[in-house]
Amino acid sequence: MLSIINDSLASGVLSSDVVKLSVDEISEDLANLRTTGEISNDAFLEAGIIQGGLNVLSNMIEQDCSAEEIRSHLKQLTSRAETICSVYPSLSETLE
Repeated sequence: MLSIINDSLASGVLSSDVVKLSVDEISEDLANLRTTGEISNDAFLEAGIIQGGLNVLSNMIEQDCSAEEIRSHLKQLTSRAETICSVYPSLSETLE
């Protein structure tokens, strides 16, 4: 999911709507993974950090923050997602 957002940013078409759609998809995927027992509650909570960070990113876009601030925040989210996925590999497909 973050790769789609990164690609959208790189191509200059990143909007708050794109980010909000990604948040919705992550939320649904995480709920399904937790319900089916494919991820633990801890993994679900850790991944929620990325979901929350994406909500912040959407708000930053709506508030017309600079591209540099948006890139910086997205870079931090990507790094955090990589760390989470190294601990919970089953989240890789959902987050990265």
